[in-house]
Amino acid sequence: MKKFLRFLLLIILFIPFYVKASTFEIDSKNAILLNLKDNTIVYEKNKDEVIKVASMQKIMTTIVAIENIKDFDEKFVLDTSIYAGMDPDAAICGFYDGETLSYNDLLYGTMLKSGADAAYGLGVMISGSEAAFVDKMNEKAKELGLKNTVFRNTVGLDDPEQHSTVSDMAIILKYALNNKKFKEIINTDRYVTSDGYLAFDGPIVRARKVGMNYFFGGKTGYTEEAGLCLGSYSTSKETDLLLVTAGADYHKDNQNFYDQKTVYDYFINNYGYNTLIKKGTLIKKIKTIYDEEVEIKATRDVVMYIDNSIFQKDLKIKYTGEENLPKDIKKGDKIGKYTISYKDVVLYEEDVLSPITVKFRLKKIFIIILLILIGSILLHLFSRSIRRKRRIKKRRK
Repeated sequence: MKKFLRFLLLIILFIPFYVKASTFEIDSKNAILLNLKDNTIVYEKNKDEVIKVASMQKIMTTIVAIENIKDFDEKFVLDTSIYAGMDPDAAICGFYDGETLSYNDLLYGTMLKSGADAAYGLGVMISGSEAAFVDKMNEKAKELGLKNTVFRNTVGLDDPEQHSTVSDMAIILKYALNNKKFKEIINTDRYVTSDGYLAFDGPIVRARKVGMNYFFGGKTGYTEEAGLCLGSYSTSKETDLLLVTAGADYHKDNQNFYDQKTVYDYFINNYGYNTLIKKGTLIKKIKTIYDEEVEIKATRDVVMYIDNSIFQKDLKIKYTGEENLPKDIKKGDKIGKYTISYKDVVLYEEDVLSPITVKFRLKKIFIIILLILIGSILLHLFSRSIRRKRRIKKRRK
């Protein structure tokens, strides 16, 4: 589990390419778009600003509840006295006293209808009180490594001490989407309660009305302080995308959905996986201290999710590092790095490892000098030997 969470948090660590802010505009003050296929951020707007996220935080309420429920179909009779501590101004599903409900009813009511009575009811039924359940939510936030998120209630109503960021909400949603039950709920267009008394339309229905046929689920949020919020994910032929927006003008109907349509449309229509460099492509020729030529080549195909308008001719490949490999370099030692950039924006960088081991050897000129010296010595010794033999012959005569 811990290994999975560490991997999960990598989504924040590598940002390959930001689209220009002038390419499109959205009303939302905060946004983050993740490519779920390779865990990268492809677009952001004030992603780490601490803000209110309203009912979008019910994503955390729901996933924590799911992880603490043994039987989703378990039935119980609702005693509305459990709502004694709930804010009377909160929007509700409309469950009535004595109604027979299941945990499924509360879960779907929380995510699709965004009912405070559903979210609050989950907290009380699972932990005995909302406060105890909120402790579980904050424990999960720590487990996920969230540094800017604090919960004080289960329903998303503004509280001075309750806050998050769109980056943190993206991590929560990404984590939740790995849960089969959560994904089943968020993918639902319409849900009817166990007794058939209530029916809830989900955010998918609203998304279809604004033309987002690739929208596969989400969670809305709204308060005057938070504005209109929305966390969602979509699927295209290229990849799966996760988008969190917050702070849209609440005076504009469905502005959160229109903002998300703007972002999704741009990336779905303009982005795709493109090959930046192919394995074996020559990057740089360098030498060893013995003047031997060494070719630095790409060790793999580099394929990235980027704007389709970026062509090979617009890319700049640059090597920085050793230009003359010393005699102590071994094959596999780091000797530098190479980067691929587009208009001064670094898209990719990779360490360059020496393709050879530089063994100690004498340079040619030293070898020639040594051979001449050895030849001279041998010639001298041969000459002495000849002279010695001649002297010996003269003595014998």
